[in-house]
Formats: sequence, structure tokens, C-alpha cells
Amino acid sequence: MRHGPTLRATVWGLVTLLVGLVLVSALVTGLARLSVARTVDQLVDRLLPAQQATRSLLTASADQETGRRGFLLLGDPAFLGPYTAGRRAEAEATASLAELLRPDPTAEAELAAVTQASATWRAEVAEPDIAARQAGPVPRERLDASERRGKQLFDVLRQRLGLLEDRTAGRAHDALEQVFAAQQVANAVALTAAVLALVVAAVSVPLVRRRMLRPLLALQTQAERTAAGAYETPFAVTGPQDLAAIGAAVETMRSRLLDHGAELADARLELALRDARDRLSAEVHDNSIQRLFALGLALQAAGRRHPGAQEALAPLVDETDAIVRELRELIAGLVRTEVSAATLRGQVFDLVRDSGRALGLTPALEIKGPLEEALTDEVAQELLAVLRESLGNVARHARAPSAAVRLHVDEERIALTVEDDGVGVPVDLARGDGLRTVARRADRLCATLAVTPRPGGGTVVSWSLRRAPEITNTVDAAGPVSSPG
Repeated sequence: MRHGPTLRATVWGLVTLLVGLVLVSALVTGLARLSVARTVDQLVDRLLPAQQATRSLLTASADQETGRRGFLLLGDPAFLGPYTAGRRAEAEATASLAELLRPDPTAEAELAAVTQASATWRAEVAEPDIAARQAGPVPRERLDASERRGKQLFDVLRQRLGLLEDRTAGRAHDALEQVFAAQQVANAVALTAAVLALVVAAVSVPLVRRRMLRPLLALQTQAERTAAGAYETPFAVTGPQDLAAIGAAVETMRSRLLDHGAELADARLELALRDARDRLSAEVHDNSIQRLFALGLALQAAGRRHPGAQEALAPLVDETDAIVRELRELIAGLVRTEVSAATLRGQVFDLVRDSGRALGLTPALEIKGPLEEALTDEVAQELLAVLRESLGNVARHARAPSAAVRLHVDEERIALTVEDDGVGVPVDLARGDGLRTVARRADRLCATLAVTPRPGGGTVVSWSLRRAPEITNTVDAAGPVSSPG
């Protein structure tokens, strides 16, 4: 028989009350903090810089007046320095204030009045006085008249500057008052919510202990017993309906753990077998196939060097090719082992190096551009197939004293060139199965494949593909990478 609310209802009631207090406190506090943040941003970004710029404007005006007086009385050009510097500082401060005071029409009007008063003082007093003193000594009467007029206009300018300074200082003071008020509201709300939360927590402690802790301790004891290995002992949970449901769920889990133990062991065995197959496939692909390929090229080269033995070696070459194909089919059945853009650079190096055994020389290798960024895995596979077939043709037909492989990537294209200085393009080369297969795959990728005579003798195999826009990047500024030897 249940008495009172369920454990779930009790917990949800307490949690809802606490969360409500937290949410209300967080909402009010957040709004207050947001207001504080906006006001502080305005204070830091506009009001305080505007106040500082107004002081700079006052200082700049005083410097101009001091420079004018000194030059007018003594005629020393050194006194024009403060005047000139003051004009520059005034222009900078005025430009800064025009931006900082833009949202305030009153302050903008006061800045305009200051600018007008300053321009009037310069036009009627400062500039004429400086021009007159540069022409020679100024009569006493002119000095007295200029001093009276200058004092009158400069007082107006100082008055305008005072009003502008009061305006900027007042706005900064109002912003500080808003910050203090918002902080006080946030602190009061947070304190009230904290007190209410403490009251709720104090009431909930005995309630939670009676309705949740004791049944939970019993559940914990049985769970620890099961964790220690007593999987055969069933759960028997008493207490509120909620905890009884938890106990039933744990009991179901315990039963299923027993049922799935054998399945887990089978899965581990299957993973071990898959790992062994992966390692075997990688070993066959990286070592055995490469060695068989090199062996086939070496047999072809031996037949070329010894024409009398070529007829006997030809079946061995064909058998080697058949073994390579069978191994690749076997690998495909075990695990997917494909060329990728990330591994292409190293596989190109390995292929060029291994082909040296059949060619009797190591082709020069030049790689330029960001292969990993420019190529997809499919393009990398196709490019390596083209290179393998081209080097095989050089070994079978060219009888070349030298060969070169160039792989260039720029902003627009991916280009592979295999060049030799051998006997030239054989008449029956177009009928080769390997080259026809490569040509068909090139058409599928919208790539171009061309086999042309090399000027001066030899053959050039060119494979080119326009880069897709999504993988076009700035070409690597690094120079060519050449294979040793």
C-alpha cells in the first residue's frame, strides 16, 4: 500500500521548486547582468573615450592659444610648435568625438558649437596674428586689440568646451549609476533565491532520507553483491514503487547479462579473427604483391637483355601477373586495401624505387604541389595505376637509358608525366590490356591520357585531370621533391 506521493513525485516536486527558484533568480540576474554589460560596454567603448577626447580637445585648444601668444610676443618660431601640434590634436580629438557622440544629438550639437568657435578664433585671431608676426614686429596697438579680441573669442570657445565636457562627464556618471543600480537588483534577487533554496533544502533532507536513502542503500547492497560476481542471486527490492521498478530493471539486466555472456565470447573471437585477417591482408599487399610485381619487371628486363631466353621467360612473366591478380582478389575478399590520398606520396616513392630493379636504373622523380589536399582517394588509386602501367611499359618496350616521373599539382590541374629516352612508341602499344583499362578509367573520371613520341627519341605518357572546385587550394610553395639517385 502506498502512503503519500511516490518517490518520483516527491523528487520532482523538490526539483521543480529548486529549479524554479534558480530560473527566476537566473532570469532576473541575467537581465540585470545583461543591462550591466551593455552599460559597461557603452561606458568603456564610448563614454569614457569621449570624456578623454574632450579633455584632449581642451588641452589642444590651450596649446594653440599658448603657441599663438608666445610667437606674437617674442617672434620665436619655436612657439609655433605647440600651435601646430595643438591643431593636429584638435583635429584628431574632433574626429574621434564625432564618432563617439553620434547617438547623442545634444552632444553632437555642442561639439559642432565647439568646432565653430574654434574655427572662428583661428580665422579672426590666431591666423592673422601669426601671419602679421611672421611679416615683422607688431605694433603695440595691434597687440592690445588682438589680445582683447582673442580673449573674447577664446572665452567663448572655453565656454563651449566646458559645456561639452559637462555633457560627456554627465553621461559617464549616469552610466555608472545604472551599473550600480542593476548590480544591486541582481544581488538582491540572488540573495533572496539563495535563502529560499536553503529553506527548501533543509525541508527536503529528512524527507529524502526517509523515502529514498534507505531503499537506495538496500538496492546498493544487492548491486554490489552482483558486481562482486554473484550473478545468480536475484534482486529483491522493497520500498517505493519507483525504486521497485529500478530493481526490476536491474534484475532484467542481470538476466540478460547471463544470457549474452556466450554471445560476447563469440564476438571477441570474431574480432580476433578479423584482426588476424587484416594483418595478413596488409602484409600480402605491402610486401608479397610488391615483390611479385618487381619480380615480373625483372624477368621482363632479363628477357630484353638476353633475347635467347625471352621465349622461356615469357610464361614466367605471365604466371607472375596471374599470381598478382589472384592475390589482389584474395585481399579484396579479406579486407579493403585501397590507395588513399594520404598515402599516395609514399606509394609513388616505393613504386618508382621498386621499378629500378626491372629498368636497370632508378627514374628521376619530381613531386610538386599538395597531393593530400588536391586528390580524392579514387583519383589517387587511378593515378597510381597509371604510373604502374607506364613504368611497366618502359621496362617492357623502351630499352631506355634514363626515365623520369613528374607529378605536379597546381590550382587547376593534377598532371602525371612518365618520360623515357628509349626506342619510342611501339606500334602495338595501343593493343595492351593494361593501357586500355587505364584509358577507360581515365574517361570515367573525365581525365585525359596521351601516349606521344618524345622529341629527340623516346616516349611520353601524360595523364591529366582538372581539379574539382571543392578541393582546389593554393599550391604548395615548396620546390620539387626528388628521389635519391
